[in-house]
Amino acid sequence: MTKLVPILAIAFVFLLTGLGCGMWLGLQVKAGEPGITSLITKIPGASKLLNSEENSPIEMYEYPIIKWRAKPLADVPQAIIQLWTTYEPSDPPGQQGKMNYKLTVFKAPDKVQFEVQLLDKTGFKLMQFDASDFHQIPGSTDLKEARDSYPCTEDLYKKVRDYSIK
Repeated sequence: MTKLVPILAIAFVFLLTGLGCGMWLGLQVKAGEPGITSLITKIPGASKLLNSEENSPIEMYEYPIIKWRAKPLADVPQAIIQLWTTYEPSDPPGQQGKMNYKLTVFKAPDKVQFEVQLLDKTGFKLMQFDASDFHQIPGSTDLKEARDSYPCTEDLYKKVRDYSIK
């Protein structure tokens, strides 16, 4: 009986420590990089526990490829735009790489140029580029896309959490 009380006390302390660390790490995972979240969703049954947010601007995150959720265009009714990005490091390591993008536009036949702003987690602009070299997608009259690249560092690319279109 005298050995049981200290063992139970130590077990209780470890239980509280484990619960506290689990809660703290859970908050860090939700607030952290999307890559951690995408790794966790690959574990069977873990996606139910993660409770991913439906309002997330990211539809698919498989670093370095990011498929952003489609957004409506404010100045063109019924028009939708979607962005895909990927990071490509430079050939000599240590140099600035480039971000490749594909911008798909649906039902905006008169617009030929878009200003894309990539934003951090608080909504501030990290970088901006203009997409203007659009090509019609074969077999469709309402779809066109632009593919190009923009120079940036990998650290800057990792900070991007949202985008806006003008």
